[in-house]
Amino acid sequence: MHNGALAWLARGMLWMAGVGLLVLLIASGVTTSLDNALYDLHARLWRYTPDNNVVIVAIDLKSLDAIGRFPWPRSVYAQLIDRLTADGVRGIGMDVTMSTPSNDARNDALVASAIQRNGKVVLPVFAEAVHLGGQLQEALPISAIAQSVAALGQVDVATDADGRVRGAYLKAGLGSAYWPSLALALIQLGTTPSAALPGMHDPARNDTSPYLWMRDNYVLLRYAGTAGSFGSVSSADVLDGNVPAQMLKGRWVLIGATAEGLGDILQTPDSPMPGVEYQANVLESLQRGYLVTPINFLAQFLLAAALLTLPLLLYGLPVIGRRAPLLLATLALVLATCIGLLRACYLWWPPTACLAVIAVECAAWQWLMRERHR
Repeated sequence: MHNGALAWLARGMLWMAGVGLLVLLIASGVTTSLDNALYDLHARLWRYTPDNNVVIVAIDLKSLDAIGRFPWPRSVYAQLIDRLTADGVRGIGMDVTMSTPSNDARNDALVASAIQRNGKVVLPVFAEAVHLGGQLQEALPISAIAQSVAALGQVDVATDADGRVRGAYLKAGLGSAYWPSLALALIQLGTTPSAALPGMHDPARNDTSPYLWMRDNYVLLRYAGTAGSFGSVSSADVLDGNVPAQMLKGRWVLIGATAEGLGDILQTPDSPMPGVEYQANVLESLQRGYLVTPINFLAQFLLAAALLTLPLLLYGLPVIGRRAPLLLATLALVLATCIGLLRACYLWWPPTACLAVIAVECAAWQWLMRERHR
């Protein structure tokens, strides 16, 4: 076998070794933290200005001072919903649980009537254990209130291993993922639900259990910015009539806690953020098509395996050369592919495993060439 054939055989064997290492890195998830850091860095440079279609009606310190300590009587929410109805809001998403009866049943009746009068109110669903370590159950609004809502939406939070919230599940539920997210339920009011939702599917979604909380359609968020990026008005000001109707008319309204100490603060990659503003980011991204879909394992692997061939094919060509230029060129192309897919197609391909294997591949090929010419 002549030298050219031996060189190509060596390249092929090195590529196969690289593919094996690639599978190991992707499957083990050892590069996930680096991929997350890269996504976070890019997201800080890829923010946008909200269109003012989403307004947060905040349970803030001003409201707590004016109305009283939390939780509030449900008669307060009834007044708040009636005021928003009079101002002509497009729909109301309440990031406030009503899964247990009030001490005064009249308050439940008041808020149920106000919800019915509005006709476009979405209330939350979430999973909770009956007791510590026990079986999960769905916490729904009490029957008297649930019968009046336009829809129910799950408020599951997609927390990563490092405790930060980068994404959201558009569907989730006990046994199967049938509840839309709160934001998706709002968007779908008065429309036919779309079967083609963005997001990465759970590979185990057909292997359901009635006792497991199932999630599907996972998307990464393109946050508008740090906490405070969305327009917000105090609940107290809305109740007192101090918010001009034109600030609310025709807009989506999300009601939720923003005051510290109420236990609804999430850690995003940039800053702590109230849960209601997290919901606002999901809602705005849904409206504007800004949700990012992570590609699945097979697609990650195939794209990375194809890119692994580049340094072996380009080695020794004029201009590119044999060492640093080759490595830099291929690494730059991998990063450009990642950013291009993200910006143009809203697809996230984690590139770190591919970058690492290419670096190892180039070093190994350089070593082989030195050994060959000794």
